[in-house]
This record gives sequence, C-alpha cells and structure tokens, in this order.
Amino acid sequence: MTNITEITDQLTLVVLDIRIWSGRKKLRAEDLHLDDGEIPPEDLVSLGSKRVCDPEQLKAFHRLKQSAERSCLRVGTRFLGGFAVAKEQTTALAEELDQIKAQFDAERDNFLSTYDRDLEDWIQTLPGFETAIRRAVEPASSVAARLRFGYQLVEIKPAIVPGTLDEEVAELGDGVFGEVEQMARDLTDSFEGKDKLNRRALGTFRKIRNKLACLSFIDRRIEPVLGSVDQWLHRLPATAPIQGSLFNEGMGLALLLSDAERMARHGAGQIDALSLPLPTLPTDKSAEQIDSSDAGLEESGADTTPEREGENSGDSTPSHRPVITDPQPVPSFFF
Repeated sequence: MTNITEITDQLTLVVLDIRIWSGRKKLRAEDLHLDDGEIPPEDLVSLGSKRVCDPEQLKAFHRLKQSAERSCLRVGTRFLGGFAVAKEQTTALAEELDQIKAQFDAERDNFLSTYDRDLEDWIQTLPGFETAIRRAVEPASSVAARLRFGYQLVEIKPAIVPGTLDEEVAELGDGVFGEVEQMARDLTDSFEGKDKLNRRALGTFRKIRNKLACLSFIDRRIEPVLGSVDQWLHRLPATAPIQGSLFNEGMGLALLLSDAERMARHGAGQIDALSLPLPTLPTDKSAEQIDSSDAGLEESGADTTPEREGENSGDSTPSHRPVITDPQPVPSFFF
C-alpha cells in the first residue's frame, strides 16, 4: 500500500464528462421505401443508422472535446477512465478546461438557437427522404440535454483492499511512454533526407519534454529519458541552423522517443548504470607496476627508493587518490 500511496498522493484524477448528441437514429425497415435499385445517399444512411441532423453542425463539439483531451494529455496520462495529473498542474489545467467549457456552451446555445431552421434546410437537400427524416426529428429541448461539457477533479485514495490498483499504478510509466510515442510519430520525418532541422520541429520536442517533466515522479525510468531530451535541447544554438553532430543526435533522439519499448529499455538501462558503484583506483602500486616503473627509473639514473608514506611531507595522504568523475553517463541515442 505504501508504494501505491507514494504515487497517488501526488496525483489528481481528472475525469472528462463530455456528451455530444450523435444526430442519428436507428434505421428501421419502414424508413426505406425505395424504388428498385435505389440506394439512399451516404449523407443520410450508413451502417444501419440514419442521420437526423446535418453532421457539419456537430463538428465544433467534437473539436472541443479533442481539445480538452489534448490539454489533459499535455500534463497527464490516461488512468482509470480519466487522466492522472500531478497536483501542482491541476489548477492551470482546470482553468484551461473552464475556457473550453465556455466555448462548448456558446456553441451549444448557437446550435440550438438555429436548430429548427438548419434542420429544415438540410432536409431540403435530400428530396425523397423528407418523411423518413421528419419522423425521427427530435425537439431542440431533447437535443439540449445531450450536449454537455463537464469535468471532475478527484483525489485518489486507495481502499484498504485496493484490488488491482497497484498494477494500474505500476503501469503508469508504460502509458506515458506510449503517449510520447504517439506525440513523436512524425518527428523522424523532420530528419530523414535532410541535412538540417527545421526549428518548428522543436515544438514537438519541447511538448514531449514538458510532459515527461510533469510525470517523471511516477516511474524512475522517465527521468533518464527526460535527461536525454534536456541535454540535447540545452546545447542547441539560439538561432543558428541545427546541423552536423547536433542534427545527428536529434535524429537518434527522435528514434528513441518514437518507440515506447525503446524508451523503457533506455530508462531502465540508465538506472542500472547509475546504480553501479564507482570504480576505485588502487592506493598502492602493484608489484608489476613497481617493477616496470623502477626499471625505467634505473635507466634514467633516478633514485628508485620509494618514498615512505608521510616522509618529508608531514601528512599521511596516500600517493594515489581515487578519481571522482560525474556519475551520470552521457546518454547515447543510437541503439
């Protein structure tokens, strides 16, 4: 339970509740009073259902739903039917969703205000099917109840017996890598067949970087991938073309980000590398080293008597001190 709460205590579950009227009704046999060989137009009938509204009038609602989902995915990841978002990101996300809700409500009011007139205009474009459409028409008041934008912010508190919640939490990192893969699916196109990178492609890299930064606490494998992105971005010139070795590294990074399994392996490998103990140099020369160095000194006529520890120096510091290097290896993007 401790491992679960270490993650869930830092998360808010954002649940989108967006309802969009389909503008369709089930197709019945009596709706098809057709002459021999006559086929109803695709604008009216498809896959056993019939439209009772111009689909163009509903596209704005679907765009706004997609916009809300993108906002959630920018700082969160899919979880338990909603989106797991770091608590410090929740306020800003809620403000974005409020703005999208305001647009959705305005579109709904506009749609309903002209619903009857627009419906009649659309029916006139389908001569011969007016009766079938009018028989299925729903009043504006009924349609209004089926157009709704809402969202809920929920704190995640595991029950005493949490079921498989621990498994869901453990898989959050894999979900993040899968979503990043989708974000990066077109990145390699910015490199292939080119010798320098269009700076507009950096927008995708930065979006991916910000998503990883928001969610790095949920899986240790994310941090090394984030570090690889940051290291490359920080070395880019402010305005000069991105080419040469930086271009090649960017290509490797794009290949890494466009493969969820590769990211997971890279992150796990870097964790393993960082967990290894630092190599310790010997404090005393081996017999072979002493023999070799003494032989060279004898040839040069130098004094071969080894200085005893602390002699003439007044301290007891060994003659060899371990070299401490940066423990973080330089990431490699080529696999």
